[in-house]
Amino acid sequence: MPDSSTARRVALALAGVGGVLSAVRFHDGRTLRKRRQTLRSERAADETFDPDSIADLPSAAERYLRHAIASGTPLARQVELTMDGEVRLGDRWLPFTAEETLAARCGFVWRPTVRFGFGLWFSGADFHVDGTGGQRFALAGLIPIVRADGPAIDRSSAGRFLAESVWLPTSLLPSMGAEWEGVDDRRARVALPTVEKPLTVTVNEEGAVKSVTTRRLDGDTGEMRPFGASIERERTVDGVTIPARLEVGWGFGTDEYEPFFRAELRDVSFY
Repeated sequence: MPDSSTARRVALALAGVGGVLSAVRFHDGRTLRKRRQTLRSERAADETFDPDSIADLPSAAERYLRHAIASGTPLARQVELTMDGEVRLGDRWLPFTAEETLAARCGFVWRPTVRFGFGLWFSGADFHVDGTGGQRFALAGLIPIVRADGPAIDRSSAGRFLAESVWLPTSLLPSMGAEWEGVDDRRARVALPTVEKPLTVTVNEEGAVKSVTTRRLDGDTGEMRPFGASIERERTVDGVTIPARLEVGWGFGTDEYEPFFRAELRDVSFY
């Protein structure tokens, strides 16, 4: 049997590990709150949407923005979302709930809780704010399991930010720095100054988004790969129409399509 001195050493070691984990959680939590505060500082100005301001855009882009933003709608700079769905890890689809804050020209913070079953879960954040991306996830909110930063994460998260900007269509107006290029009557490409690859938006005759696709850096392979989402349902809130149910995957539009994310929006608030 272990003697009392061994027990004391084990107790001190465990306390030290616990202290380190607590310090990491505290630092990550404080940094994440600051990033969300940065996004939440963006608020709609007194401007409202004038459809005539986009009359010179390519036809697919003009139809999309006219469909997505009602005339006279305040030009929101931020959207707060809650959602649920499932995410694929390996061969398993796991249920999740999440909150997201997305701000025009700034970025996003996505905060999910993913459940394994048997009472196990992990939570954390995926973010891209002012050009910096990162991932922070912890088992049961306590034990860090993912902590990722660096140039590759910055580039990959920027691609996600652009794809998710359809949840804030006012951020894709030319007045917000978006640059549109026509592809054909159903497709247009939009680029943002801080994102290296454009987003192709495919719409129907009414301008409703059917899919979005871009080339995004895959952190697992280190390669730029097709990445996109198919839109199954849309929703209108306060004069703004956005995708409400979607499926997302790598290899979008190819024979190597790998869906890994399915979600439906629950609450939507524009600011």
